[in-house]
Amino acid sequence: MWKTEEDAGLDPGVFHVANTEVLYSTLTQPYTYQPTKNLFAMDGMVGFEQVDPTTFVWSIRPGMKFHNGDAVDSEAVAFSFGRLEKLYRALDGTHTTRTGFVFVDSFEPSDELTVTEHWNRPNADAPVYRARHYYSFINPRMVDEHGKFEGSYEHPDGTIEDIYSIQTLPPGSGSGPYTLTKRDTTGTRVERWPDYHKHSPADDGFVEDGPYIDAWETRIIPDNVAAKAAFLAGDLDVYAGVDPLELPEFDGQDHVKIVELPAGGFAGQGMDGGKFHDKRSRQALQKAFDYEGFIAAIRPLGGAYAAPISDLLAAYQKLGQEDLKQWLRYDPQEARQLWAAADFEVPVDKIKVFQSTGDPLMHEISDFMAQTLAKALDIETEVEAVDVNTWAARAVNRDEPVKDWEILSYGTGTSGGTTGVPNDTHLIHYDPRAYGFNAFNHYAESPRKEIAEGSVTISEMLNAQEAETDIEARAELLTEVQRWILDNHWCNWKLPNSTVSYYGFSARLQDQGIADWLNFYDRRRESMWLDQS
Repeated sequence: MWKTEEDAGLDPGVFHVANTEVLYSTLTQPYTYQPTKNLFAMDGMVGFEQVDPTTFVWSIRPGMKFHNGDAVDSEAVAFSFGRLEKLYRALDGTHTTRTGFVFVDSFEPSDELTVTEHWNRPNADAPVYRARHYYSFINPRMVDEHGKFEGSYEHPDGTIEDIYSIQTLPPGSGSGPYTLTKRDTTGTRVERWPDYHKHSPADDGFVEDGPYIDAWETRIIPDNVAAKAAFLAGDLDVYAGVDPLELPEFDGQDHVKIVELPAGGFAGQGMDGGKFHDKRSRQALQKAFDYEGFIAAIRPLGGAYAAPISDLLAAYQKLGQEDLKQWLRYDPQEARQLWAAADFEVPVDKIKVFQSTGDPLMHEISDFMAQTLAKALDIETEVEAVDVNTWAARAVNRDEPVKDWEILSYGTGTSGGTTGVPNDTHLIHYDPRAYGFNAFNHYAESPRKEIAEGSVTISEMLNAQEAETDIEARAELLTEVQRWILDNHWCNWKLPNSTVSYYGFSARLQDQGIADWLNFYDRRRESMWLDQS
């Protein structure tokens, strides 16, 4: 495999950029979830039960050990889950999907192999959330001995707890099928752990005696051109999304396999609520973007308008293309009128579009955004591109009341998947308790009255849809949420997606679960194997 740069840390409760090749393989999660099959496959847990609307009980797999021999028990699991909110608060935001645990009052170790979650409100998506790598089992002893102090957390009773991260994952931190044997400027390597616990019986994607592949190497390759060359040379088993215009380059290459996948990608443009607090300023941006011009220039093989939740969630998505065009339409005259009428507590005389370097398509998207806004609003614009770790750090930095950018550009809107949860795809990007809070300054405690009031409104709407278990009733609630987001152009907006998506693998990699590879399932299928024929 490959990635563009080193990770900034390995703690699953803090980072998820350039590190998942280590986290997925060296740590144990409760289970995997394959949305295309609606299937949970048990890993660190052997069962779970929703006892009542606010009580969820886990049964831990017996006999599991961390890599140093310490037992994986309920104390370790409750510690691992409970530290997520504490880290989020101590660090004033992390990369984790906070909506997956913000409704939990406590994780209780009920007995040696039982953990009970106590919730303050119902949540229909909790089982799927727990399949994410954030809920990896971490050895508390290793955090005690090797942890880095990150800040303090105040409990409801007023007591203060010091909170520590574990960014190097020293040996003994995890209990997964592999151990980390290399992590340096050239990449990472994980090797099969011989004492890995058995899966008896083995659920889908697992093997009773552990994974078939003995080791995974991930190379650091700074740019896509070099990565493509390595893939074509047979040096990579997993490539990346393939630009449809480049498909002819892979013709006749028997050692590679290009597969078509659902186009579920996200091309997001987040707005700083510290500056764009007046909804008229956000609506001006909405009307200043040339959607049809974007499709013609960036999506030559087909593009579609994108709603706040993914079209991959067909049961929940009730807004069609014509519906979306009510809001997502290019009208420079209206945009200028809205911009002129808007209140700016912090003057915006220039718009900076801020992105990470890497994918050439990402640069094209940001450039198009800057150019169309400059033309429609008659304003100076610029694009700043930095490495992904710097980008991520500045995206969530809250040291100042406003960001050092106006628009955060991220995602290419091509290949991408879904967990099946509306918040994952993609309401988390609008949620005042999640990315809305730490990335976009849209949160309930905002000093901007309009942002604070809007945050309360959308939080209540999000809570209501998350508590609804009837699919049709929830779809109606989700339609209301999306309409509210589009009416207010709240926090973020999705640019038109590609309607086609391709991904590259080596021909020798088998049983990797292609249909769910992009559904936060990649590299977690232990039944993968290499055809050496």
